[in-house]
Amino acid sequence: MPEVRRVSPTAGVELWAEVTGEGSPHVLVPGAGGDHSTWDPMWPQLTATHHCVRYDLRGCGASADRTTAGFRHADDLAALLDGLGISRTALTGASMGGRIAVDFALSYPDRVDRLVLISPGLADWDWSDTWRVHWLELSRTARSGDLERTRDMWFHHPLFATARRDPAMAARLRATIAADACRVWVDADREIPPARPHIEALPDLTMPVLLITGTDDVQDFRLIAEIITAMVSDVRRVDLPNTGHLAHLERPAETTAAIKSFLS
Repeated sequence: MPEVRRVSPTAGVELWAEVTGEGSPHVLVPGAGGDHSTWDPMWPQLTATHHCVRYDLRGCGASADRTTAGFRHADDLAALLDGLGISRTALTGASMGGRIAVDFALSYPDRVDRLVLISPGLADWDWSDTWRVHWLELSRTARSGDLERTRDMWFHHPLFATARRDPAMAARLRATIAADACRVWVDADREIPPARPHIEALPDLTMPVLLITGTDDVQDFRLIAEIITAMVSDVRRVDLPNTGHLAHLERPAETTAAIKSFLS
């Protein structure tokens, strides 16, 4: 049966997590604007073979953050694993969650058995002018307090163009974003960057890596995928056709099959 756990990495912060399934550990990290429900389409299949953990990032979903201090999501994840008694795990992250997973794997390499990255970001990536313009406008709007407009802008972001084509998926995406507190923009200045840019540290990822991408993702994330493929020594790439940024939602069956094969 699923079990809800709450772990406090530091005073004023509480991470919500759902734990279920038996077998070796597998932890899943959501992306910006999402929460643990992003994994719903894949959850029954993944938990059938592994001891799975999905959680909400601090200040998102059911996780609380009443602090103003700087933080690292990778350190939060380490504290969560400690609280759950998990010393080593397979780790999956999507989009910003992929960036967090990369940061964790570089910071705590002995704690990652295998790494799954779904259209991941990278810290200190040199984003395109188009991306910078969109992100700056989102940040300005969120910090002005107009969260409804921020959510609408995020829903209409080019990142989700392919997902919006399907009415059911668009409705699901809209509902998920509507529940988001927009902390990724409001608290952007609080997140402590890694000691080394990820693009320099990628060769240090020595664990097996599965990289799942969509052929129709935006150019920035296509380029990030090419860099990871070139710089990581043990990487297997699955490039899904007619798929955008959200492979785990747009093509859950294929994404789940790739992950289960990789982890078996």
